Amino acid sequence: MSRMMRMMVALALVSAPLAPAMAQRAAPPSITERLTTLRAQEDRVIGIGERLAVAAAPWCQEGWTLGWILGDLGQYPKDVRLPARRQWQVAPGATLFVATVAPGSAAAAAGLRPGMAITQINGESPMRYNGDQASRHALANSERVIDEALRANGGTVTVETLNTEGVRANLNLTARRACASRFEVSADDEKQAYADGSAVIVTLGMATFANDEELAGVIAHELAHNMLRHRLRQDARGVPNGYTRYLGRNARVVRGFEEEADRLSVWLLQQAGYDPASPIAFWHRFGPDNDTPHPFGRLHSPWRDRVRHLEEEIAQMQAARARDRAATPVALINAIREAEAAEADGSRTESED
Repeated sequence: MSRMMRMMVALALVSAPLAPAMAQRAAPPSITERLTTLRAQEDRVIGIGERLAVAAAPWCQEGWTLGWILGDLGQYPKDVRLPARRQWQVAPGATLFVATVAPGSAAAAAGLRPGMAITQINGESPMRYNGDQASRHALANSERVIDEALRANGGTVTVETLNTEGVRANLNLTARRACASRFEVSADDEKQAYADGSAVIVTLGMATFANDEELAGVIAHELAHNMLRHRLRQDARGVPNGYTRYLGRNARVVRGFEEEADRLSVWLLQQAGYDPASPIAFWHRFGPDNDTPHPFGRLHSPWRDRVRHLEEEIAQMQAARARDRAATPVALINAIREAEAAEADGSRTESED
C-alpha cells in the first residue's frame, strides 16, 4: 500500500466516528429545549434567592417576598410564545403566569404552582402586550401593581388564578419579611449577573456554569448591591452610567462598591446557611478565564484581589461572631446610613426646587 493510500485509510478511520459527534455538537438546542433549561435555572435561582433574602431580613428596614418568579408571554418574541405557553401549560387566553415558586414561600403556602395563569391582581386585570418583538413592559407593570399592593396592605395581596382546566380561584398571599429584591434569569449565554437596585438578574450562561454553592455566592453578591443601595449612592456621588464611569475617580468609586458587595456577600451566605467560602472556590474556577479588563479600565478588582478581600472578610466575620453571635456587618450599617443621607439630600433639593 502506498504512503498516500495509508494516509487516506488512516484519515477515514479517524474521521468517520467523529463526524456524527461533531454534527451533534454543532446543532443548536430547540426552542423547547432552551425553555426547559431556562425553567430549570429559574427554579434554582428563586430557591437560592429566596433563602438569602429571607435570612437577611433583620438587616433590612423594609421589604417583602412572595417567593415566585412571574412570567409573561409578551416577554418572549412572537414565535416563542406558543412554545412558552406549552412549556408552562398556561391556560388559553391568559398571558401572565407563575413561572416558578420557591419551596416554603408565601406563594407555595397559598397554593400557587408553576403554570398557573394570573388573571387579576387585587381586582385589576394585568396589562397585556401583543407586539411582535419581546417586551417586559407588561410584566414590569404587573410586578409594580403587586409591589404597591403589598406596601398598601401590609404585605398581603389577592390574585385570581386560572388553570388549564378553566378553573378560577382567588388566592390570598401573605408575603414574608425579606430584603426586597426580585430574582430573574435572562436567556443570555454570557456568564454574567447584575443588580439594578430592585432585582437580581442572573444569565442562563452563569446559572448553568455555577454549582449551587457558587450560584449562591453570585446571587449574594448581587443582592448585596441592592441592599447597599449602590445605584442610589452612585448617583449621589455623581458617577455616570456611561463609559466615563470606567475612568479615574469614577472607576475607583465603582470598584469600592464591588468590594463592599463582595464583603457583605460572605455575611449573607453565612446567615442563610451556605458556605461563606463558596465565592473563593468560584473565583478560582471562573477567574482565570474571565478577568479581562474593559478597554477603558476596570470596574472590578482582579480576581485574585477579590479572593483576598473575601478571605479577609471571612476572618473578620468569624472573629466578630465569636465575640457576639448576633454581630452585624459594620460596612452594611455605614452604607445604609450613607444612602439615607443621600436620599434626605435629594428630598431637600426637590423641595427647594
